[in-house]
Amino acid sequence: MIEKLFSSPSYDGSKVMLDVAITRQEIFSSNLANIETPGYKRLELSKDFSKVFAEAMKVGKPGSVQAPSVHTDLQSPAQRKDGNNVVLQDELLAMNKNGAEYDALVDFVSGSMRTLKMAIQGRSQA
Repeated sequence: MIEKLFSSPSYDGSKVMLDVAITRQEIFSSNLANIETPGYKRLELSKDFSKVFAEAMKVGKPGSVQAPSVHTDLQSPAQRKDGNNVVLQDELLAMNKNGAEYDALVDFVSGSMRTLKMAIQGRSQA
């Protein structure tokens, strides 16, 4: 029972996605911290990780997915004359979306932990 809980594709996948959400948050923080830095180019993940991860979940091998790497976005046009390409609204919207995804993943993993706790302790008598 316990092995199945911690080796299920959905649980493994949630752990991977939590790590990705943390990385995204760090990227957004860096981009926002450098919004006034002349010549700064925003950071982003190297690939659309959610699509790659969804494919791995279909196959049932979430552990086979390599976490995305961080790279500099050289494709986005500069937003100011000094070459900085960070757009405040875009970063804030993406940060909020990432926060909501993170909260949902934490709820799922917490539910798995509650299930384990209940299995160990047994149901309380009402």
